[in-house]
Amino acid sequence: MTQNSNNKGNSDGNRKLLVILQPLVLIVVVSIFFTLFRDSFVTAKVVHLLALISWFAGLFYLPRLFVYHAMTDEEPVDQNLRIMEHKLFHYIMTPAMILTLLAGFWIVDLWNWVLPAWLHLKLALVLLLLIYHYQCWRYLITFKHGKNEKSHTYYRFFNEIPTLLLIGIVILVVAKPMS
Repeated sequence: MTQNSNNKGNSDGNRKLLVILQPLVLIVVVSIFFTLFRDSFVTAKVVHLLALISWFAGLFYLPRLFVYHAMTDEEPVDQNLRIMEHKLFHYIMTPAMILTLLAGFWIVDLWNWVLPAWLHLKLALVLLLLIYHYQCWRYLITFKHGKNEKSHTYYRFFNEIPTLLLIGIVILVVAKPMS
C-alpha cells in the first residue's frame, strides 16, 4: 500500500466521520442554546437570523455554480464544480436550513403556537423555499451523474427564485400585514 492510498483511506474515513459529526455538533449546539436560553425570544431570533443568512448564502450561490457547470465542457472544471456543489449543499446549506427551521419552531413555541395571519403567508413562502432546496438537491445529483440537460440560461432564471421569496418573507416579517 502506498502513501497516497493510505492518505486516501484516511481522507475517506475523515469524510465519513465529518458526515456523522456535523449534524451531531449542530444538534448539540442548538440543544445548548435552547436549554440555556429557552425563554429568550432575542436569542431565538438571533439563531434564526444567523442560520437564515447562511442558508440563503447557499441558496444564492449553488444555482450560480449550476450556471457555470452548465457552461463547461472541461473535465477538471466539471470535477471542481461537483466538489464545490456537494460541499456547499451538504456542509453549509442543509445544516443551515435545519437550524433555521429549528429556530423558527423555537420562536413559534415562544409565541405559544399562536400564529398571526401574516405568519401563515410567511410559512407558505418557507415551504416554497424547502421545495426549492429539494430541487437544488435534484440538480446536484443530475450534475453529479453527468446528466444535466438544462442550459446555463435556465439556471440563471432558477437563481432568481430565492431572491423573490426572500423579498416576500422580509416584507411579511417587517410589515406584518393582517395583524
